[in-house]
Amino acid sequence: MRIFTENSVFKWLCLLALGSSTSSFSSAQQQHPISAPFPPSTPSAASASLPSVRNETEDNLIFASVSSLLQQWPNTLRRNGHTIVRGTIPVGTILYHARGDRHVPDVPEWTGTNVEHSYALCPSDCWMITLAVEEELNIVYFDGSSAAKSILGHLDTQDMLVWGKIRPEKCLNDEERLAFLCEWGAKYGLDAFVRMEPGFEVMICDFRKKMKTISILNIMGSTRSSRKDDLGQSTDLALVHHRQITKGIPKKSLENQTETHISGSPPAPFPSLHPCLPFPPGHPPPPPPRQPLPPHWQGPLRDQQSVHMELLLAAAWNNHNPGEIRVKLDYSRLVTFYDPTFTSLVKARKGLDRNHHRLLSLSPVDYHTALAQLDEDLSRPTTESSGIDWRSVLRTVTDRYGDRIWLLKDSLDRREQKGVNSTEVASHVRLQVFVMLMQYLIYGAVPPDDDPSSGGRDREWLEPITTHCASALTAGINPSKLTRSERLIKQSIDGVLHRICSTLTGVWADAFSVLNVPDEKVGKLLKGWSRSVNELVDWLDWPMWHTCRPACPEQMFCYIPTWPFGVPWEAVDPDSIDMTPRCIDRTNAVLHP
Repeated sequence: MRIFTENSVFKWLCLLALGSSTSSFSSAQQQHPISAPFPPSTPSAASASLPSVRNETEDNLIFASVSSLLQQWPNTLRRNGHTIVRGTIPVGTILYHARGDRHVPDVPEWTGTNVEHSYALCPSDCWMITLAVEEELNIVYFDGSSAAKSILGHLDTQDMLVWGKIRPEKCLNDEERLAFLCEWGAKYGLDAFVRMEPGFEVMICDFRKKMKTISILNIMGSTRSSRKDDLGQSTDLALVHHRQITKGIPKKSLENQTETHISGSPPAPFPSLHPCLPFPPGHPPPPPPRQPLPPHWQGPLRDQQSVHMELLLAAAWNNHNPGEIRVKLDYSRLVTFYDPTFTSLVKARKGLDRNHHRLLSLSPVDYHTALAQLDEDLSRPTTESSGIDWRSVLRTVTDRYGDRIWLLKDSLDRREQKGVNSTEVASHVRLQVFVMLMQYLIYGAVPPDDDPSSGGRDREWLEPITTHCASALTAGINPSKLTRSERLIKQSIDGVLHRICSTLTGVWADAFSVLNVPDEKVGKLLKGWSRSVNELVDWLDWPMWHTCRPACPEQMFCYIPTWPFGVPWEAVDPDSIDMTPRCIDRTNAVLHP
């Protein structure tokens, strides 16, 4: 969606900023084909093979990315998407498009799956167009916060697909980006592209195809005013988050960040203007005329705080599994840049937090391999896949282990609290691990002798437990029937389960006989278990663990900065954004410590 700001408050009302209620680009606008800046390369999707040795470093990243598809919270927490997936939108799905006139777009345009999302983009004179899908839409989904206007990496996968390189100066060029995507997607029969900001948007290529207009209503718009807090300061949601969440932007040179990627680009419309700012600071466009109140109207209109708050609350409906259910993804047609096949990226992101993962280091060979994989996925007949419900398999893993691993971590973290009995903690931890390994604890799988300390030295008795635990969910899958992306998903599941099960059996080796261990040695065992479990939690980095603790009171909800609220458009450093989950008041938008 085209996003601009007004009065220093982050808003993305393109019609307002342009001072027009018409579509922002004409159907006569010239569209250019997607071009590759790299020389031709020989690898193809058919010839690209998965490594024979598991790359454990990538298993966790692939698993975290694929298991989080179409979920608001994970893709807000880890903003830089790396995965492109084929999918569909079913018949009967309702979509919304807000604008300043009653005309259904005759060019590629956006729609929202939530009316709250579309309403937030309404100009003062608000026309809401409601559409129904009459024939299944073929779509491509970009994960991450892929609709956010930022040079931090949110748009990397789209930039690489459209332009073959990262184009920070194209930050605000959604019209051009969508035109390119629609032209490219035509040969694959694609109708739309799905992205995420606060909520999911469906970028429609042709509103005349497969869509039916249900209604075109001139509805009551909102005011452009915000409430005041106890200090007499504006508490517009976006402004509150900009003030309270961001740590302050480091004084880095934007030119140093981008000069190798924007050389030869046309100059910005304003000198030294950040590519994601549509107008100079302090010089917003003039507001459009206000919608006159109808005769006999009583009471105030909704203010911007109400509009933004309900936008975030609606987006939160899709925070976790099952996510945005109005979009159906085909996991057998998936390209992820976490695939270890793309060796140029594996080295570049080593040791970096996920919000620093970019595609800037993608090599020409890896670029062409990705295009070949995507071409193969989009061209393959729909019947050529295993039929496995990979979303269910992935969710089985997180359902089974998510809460239990965190509770195990919490039990071990409490070991040093004053007055805590180490033996009682060890006994509780033993029970927790017993529960998680229960179905794999083979009768008779015990240490080879009665020495209480032997379990930690001789690990052969643990091998069948680890093996069954790590393979239970995928042992029945025939690899020969899997597509390339299915093999990659299976590999990531196997890698994650192997790490989880190895950690649990490692704890079980000592916990098995811990009640017979002298009290003075229990503390040392707990310390070792805690280190192993915390390393596992850090490696998995599942989004469900990043939440408000304790849980928020009834009139609040848990929140992390969600572009454009709390993620400065001009930010050049991901670490300048504090992603600590905090409770926010539903009524006054005040963030709490």
